[in-house]
Amino acid sequence: MFRKILIIFSFCLFMNLLVANNLQDILKEYAYKALKLENKKEFKAPYILAKVNNRFAYVIFDSGSKGISIFNHSVDQLGLNQESGSGYSSNMVGQKIKNQNVVLNKIQIGDILLKNVEAKITNQPKRKQYPVIVVGTDFLVRYNAIFDFSENLIYLNKNNVTAKKHYEIGQVLDKENYLLISLTKLLSQHQTIAISIDSNQPVNCLLDTGTSNFTISDKYLKSIDLAPTKPQKTIKATDGTLTVADIKIKNLILNPMNLFFQNKIQLVNLDATAANIESMSKFLGVVCILGYDELHTKKAIYDLVAGRIYIKVKK
Repeated sequence: MFRKILIIFSFCLFMNLLVANNLQDILKEYAYKALKLENKKEFKAPYILAKVNNRFAYVIFDSGSKGISIFNHSVDQLGLNQESGSGYSSNMVGQKIKNQNVVLNKIQIGDILLKNVEAKITNQPKRKQYPVIVVGTDFLVRYNAIFDFSENLIYLNKNNVTAKKHYEIGQVLDKENYLLISLTKLLSQHQTIAISIDSNQPVNCLLDTGTSNFTISDKYLKSIDLAPTKPQKTIKATDGTLTVADIKIKNLILNPMNLFFQNKIQLVNLDATAANIESMSKFLGVVCILGYDELHTKKAIYDLVAGRIYIKVKK
């Protein structure tokens, strides 16, 4: 009897995958809605033009942050009144900032409407044409975000998406010659990936769609005898300053733990950034950040809720 049930289940799963023979088909079947990401280079991050308080605004999808935040210039652009928050937050270099908040009456992202949203104000050095808000992991998890950097799309879903459905999405991608790289989920909802730099031992990186390019702790660089190609400089960054320097990485492997049975996924001669982000190793256990440029270059598909990225490989 059990064998009969198993055969029936396997047959149903097989027939389902035959009907949904590509990513777009299966996501449509599961009620995902696609939004086209902008490519006008306003930000080196996935973003769209949406509406906030009935006005056009840029919305950045940032897997490296939590909650919803708004650029300080945007508060004036939207005519909002700010209020002091009750706590403090830290940026990537460990600088503490007292929270300042505003309430956004409406945020319209595709067919998703958010009302009376509290947003944390972040200090940004440059004013943009439209107001800017940043949505983090809380939103991305709630709406089952899947990034498709091969087609420059983000898929969102207001319904519950089961683990079985995520598995079936992966099966469809496997048929299209995508290789699966599993991520580690932290209690903070951040996700990390094990990578190897220039044939050194694997280390953990934060997977962050809101960071423009591969960024590595300058302290870790010293431990592997890798030197910047240009002198350090201090730049303005989110809620503070950042000390950075250009660096060249000969070889970055994205799946160093799986080389015995998988193709090697690598980036060669990678332009990267060294920065004073040592504090991230204390609260996230990472020494680097894998950012938007790398995901875009590899045309990755990132199923955030499942904690997986998929990268197409040759047969």
